[in-house]
Amino acid sequence: MKAAIIDDLAACRNEIRNCLNRYLNENYAGETPVFDDFESGEAFLYRFTQAAYDIIFIDQYMDGLSGIETAEKIREKDGLVALIFVTTSLDHAIESFGVRACGYLVKPYLYENFEKTMKLARLEKIRNAQFVCIGQARLLLRDILWCDRDEHYVQIHTEKHGTLRFRLPFLELSEILSPHSQFVNCYKSCIVNLERVERIDGLSFVMNNGIQVPFSGQRKKEMELLFDEYVFQRGREDELE
Repeated sequence: MKAAIIDDLAACRNEIRNCLNRYLNENYAGETPVFDDFESGEAFLYRFTQAAYDIIFIDQYMDGLSGIETAEKIREKDGLVALIFVTTSLDHAIESFGVRACGYLVKPYLYENFEKTMKLARLEKIRNAQFVCIGQARLLLRDILWCDRDEHYVQIHTEKHGTLRFRLPFLELSEILSPHSQFVNCYKSCIVNLERVERIDGLSFVMNNGIQVPFSGQRKKEMELLFDEYVFQRGREDELE
């Protein structure tokens, strides 16, 4: 998950970062957030591009552009990113609906307030929309079945686009996917998306399209444990929605 925090106070940015890390650890074990911090709306907008973030936390009261003004410019480029205001007043709560904010958190707040706001933000929908950029391609994580290597190419097997080939080191692909807990290396040059695994049969993952992806017999117990933990966690997430 890629998150941006726009706030002119470092202490406030740290508090949001700590709360989001805790929330993901308690509700989406293994999800690793990546943070970018900005001290002003201007600094953020200078670097901002469409679909760069999954979620953006915005302070309302900053020098220069206000939080609402920053959000309006964000919406000119990106109509889907989740916006959450973190501010000291309720005065702009109604305005936040105009930029389709999914949360409004008033400082000072307890973790319980942050947790409630994140639940209202429907984080599961945000996670389902996550994607990675590989070369010029943008791939939804949920569309990826598994990845392997063919000589100097990596192959990404997808549900909707078939097999895509990219000329890059397999290690680079592993690093791109590593922040997302559903992807596991089942042997040296193969990564499987546990979200698309239906069951384990012997020494293979059976994907939900029926294709079998093998793994090493030496890692059988490890693969079974990883899959069981992932299934349990997803079931827990479903109950918490």
